[in-house]
Amino acid sequence: MKMFRWFGACPSFVGKHKNGLAFRLFSAFAVSLFLIISLQSLAEIALMKSMLRIPASIQTKMLDLADQANVMIEDGDMDELADWARAQEYYLFVLDENKRPITHRDMHPHFEFKLKYLRPLDTQLDNEVNRPIIGIPLKDGLTIVIQMPYQYHPAKDFPLYFGIIKFVISGLILGLFSWVIAHYLQQPLAKLREVSHKLAQGDFDVKVGEEIGHSVREFSELAHDFDNMTHEIHSLAEKQQRLIRDVSHELRTPLARHNLALHLLRKKVDSEHQHLLDRLENESNEMNELVGEILEFSRLENARYSTKLQAVMLESHCSAQVAQRRIDLKPNQRLEMAAVQPIPTVIADPRLVTRVISNLIGNAIKYAGEAATIQVLVMPYIEQDKKYVAVIVEDDGLGIPEHQLSEIFSPFTRLESARDKQSGGYGLGLAIVKEAMSVMKGKVKAENRKEGGLRISLLFPV
Repeated sequence: MKMFRWFGACPSFVGKHKNGLAFRLFSAFAVSLFLIISLQSLAEIALMKSMLRIPASIQTKMLDLADQANVMIEDGDMDELADWARAQEYYLFVLDENKRPITHRDMHPHFEFKLKYLRPLDTQLDNEVNRPIIGIPLKDGLTIVIQMPYQYHPAKDFPLYFGIIKFVISGLILGLFSWVIAHYLQQPLAKLREVSHKLAQGDFDVKVGEEIGHSVREFSELAHDFDNMTHEIHSLAEKQQRLIRDVSHELRTPLARHNLALHLLRKKVDSEHQHLLDRLENESNEMNELVGEILEFSRLENARYSTKLQAVMLESHCSAQVAQRRIDLKPNQRLEMAAVQPIPTVIADPRLVTRVISNLIGNAIKYAGEAATIQVLVMPYIEQDKKYVAVIVEDDGLGIPEHQLSEIFSPFTRLESARDKQSGGYGLGLAIVKEAMSVMKGKVKAENRKEGGLRISLLFPV
């Protein structure tokens, strides 16, 4: 009764788990095992049918012995025939119609017993190594019977052949099924990797479940969990951006009232205390600048997929910014520009181009050193067979420690080095540069110059 219940439960169990990865893998391995066993059996049967014959060289020798026996029989010397038979490599006799030797040579009882199973020369041999008795007709109704030595039996090499067959067929089938399973599993994983890359770029509209569309339950559940995670991350990112934006906007109102109060207070404070008001006003201006940069960074994050790009000539933008920022140079600093012609047109946002170039030049002026030379280079650039126009801003200052180069584009990062925080800044300038370049489908790289100083390259796709 329990057995019937077990068999009755099998269909429901299979139906419940047939879309599971374990069931799919078990089915694949079961099919591969069935194919291996079947193909091995067929190959062994085919091998036995094709090879279980007396080898051609042995047949030729046996026919030669039959011809020699015919010659001796014609001569009629039976003693010579007996001596000849004893001298042969094969155990043989010449028999009459009653299967009795025509010579007086004694026959081994086992040989005599096996005469019942006399085989023709073209017989199909057994798949076990033995010594079959082969009969070849002679003249006058006589027959020469020859016992085939076991060392010439083709089945003696079958264990080696069967081993090779099993190894080859198993390797081929397992290799084929491994490739199929790997391809079967690789497709959803590749889709998942592609989707995760889109998520890393900030595209929260992608749906993993729709992209994968896989019938395996585990992959479907993973895609569902991934979509839930994406939704939560998107929600948190929006809340964070909204908080930063709202706080920044709300700060503008008290800052404006603060500036107005300072302006009114300045008329009532003695001249000896005016320096305190100047300090407060500078702090207020820095706060306004910080709020402006935070809002700009937030706008760039929100505009990642809505910015409208157009054809831009980078050389003209660089020239304008170099001329404009020269008034900010310290007494012993120099700002130079060079361009390598021809410079192709790029697709970018003119406002963002102006902002990133201005940020890089301003960053170099602040941090490169009191007597630094700052160069702005515009030139064609090829990286991994892709064409860019590079805007390079470099200086001959002290540079940045190598282990900190990857951190300078993170928001609110200020490094303790020769470019110290006493120079000003809030760590948002280069973060804005990186975000702006990402919006324009470009790239930004930072590296130390061999001769000293920092080089930052903006790569605009042509």
